[in-house]
Amino acid sequence: MSIEIVADKYSSAMFELAQEQNILELMEEQLGYVASVMAEQPELRSFLENPIVTEDAKIKLVGSIFESSIDKVALHFIYVMIKRGRHRYIAQAIAAFIQKSREARGILEATVTVAEPITAEVEASVQAKLREVTGKDVILSVRQDPPIMGGIVIQVGDKRIDGSVSRRLEELEKSLLRTNSIR
Repeated sequence: MSIEIVADKYSSAMFELAQEQNILELMEEQLGYVASVMAEQPELRSFLENPIVTEDAKIKLVGSIFESSIDKVALHFIYVMIKRGRHRYIAQAIAAFIQKSREARGILEATVTVAEPITAEVEASVQAKLREVTGKDVILSVRQDPPIMGGIVIQVGDKRIDGSVSRRLEELEKSLLRTNSIR
């Protein structure tokens, strides 16, 4: 089975349960915490992926790590994935759940690409402008990509606003080539 199919199956089940119990935001926060711990702890991932280790031992370890910090619903979600041998897909299932939860709560995710670091004020300004334009809350992730040379590229879902210097230079070059201004 593909990663996307497995992640969608488990995230959909978790989403329905969290929505039914009116705990979407709580589960998003707690499962996000689990994903961050797993991303920061390669030893934990290695342990979970070790075929010699039993599912019971994996569940016991996960329980000892997360039992005091996350809700039983979130913990049970992780246990079910481990019991069914789907521990390799936990991170993808959590990411899919968070995406579904945010969509249901009317929150957009946007990626802002800049050439150099931006200040908190600029980030807040971009976020406020996107909120104004879309009418929805927006969660920004900012990434640096020096090859854009300057300006800003904003990606919201499948919409892309490219105000980068590199794109403008490419357009200028194409325009000059069309008019045979450069040879």
